[in-house]
Amino acid sequence: VNHGNLVKLEGFCVDPDDATCYLIYEYVENGSLHSWLHGSQKQKLNWRTRLRIAIDVANGLLYVHEHTRPRVVHKDIKSSNILLDASMRAKIANFGLAKSGCNAITMHIVGTQGYIAPEYIADGVVSTKMDIFAFGVVLLELVSGKEAIDEEGRVLWMRASGFSEGKEKEKLDRLKNWIDEALFEQSCPMESVMDVMNVAVSCLQKDPTKRPSMVEVVYALSKSDDAVFDFSDDTLSAPILTAR
Repeated sequence: VNHGNLVKLEGFCVDPDDATCYLIYEYVENGSLHSWLHGSQKQKLNWRTRLRIAIDVANGLLYVHEHTRPRVVHKDIKSSNILLDASMRAKIANFGLAKSGCNAITMHIVGTQGYIAPEYIADGVVSTKMDIFAFGVVLLELVSGKEAIDEEGRVLWMRASGFSEGKEKEKLDRLKNWIDEALFEQSCPMESVMDVMNVAVSCLQKDPTKRPSMVEVVYALSKSDDAVFDFSDDTLSAPILTAR
């Protein structure tokens, strides 16, 4: 398993004194996405960087879901397991809970509160769709800058239900209430942010069969990325977010 958006396993070593084994991974300079979104960094990620991170993670998941044999389910996708290199490109880390194969049933529920798919909690179903659900939560974090679960134990994804309902103006008003305030200080295309939010909502469908595949997710996010580049080339031709 080797992909540019997965943290690379460099090798292993064994301590000759006590036979303790160590796995050695590449060093990823800029730490976790969680620390950039929710930590004390003074510098806030701009929208283009956030979108590129989303696409990088999606491509990493696409690889393990579709191009490894057997397929791999990560089982613990979250912002703290997404690391950023010197160029702020994302790599998926920590495959300690990963499982090969799909549609297995387990009675031992593991993972991180706020990211766990409903069908996994209810029935122990392990499939690629649970990674897609968790990825949807990460997209919500990228848009909102909020934690997946707050101090009172309320999960972020529950607040996204009903986002896609109503007219465009109603959706736009909801989106303005969702967006990270740091993004209001920057100019970014509303169309792109709305597209990412719609992808997030589709990933968070309670029925796993209604969630998109990672192929569909990568395609949708890449189209949104094109919109950002068009926007950066001609900011006068695209709608922007304005301060509240």
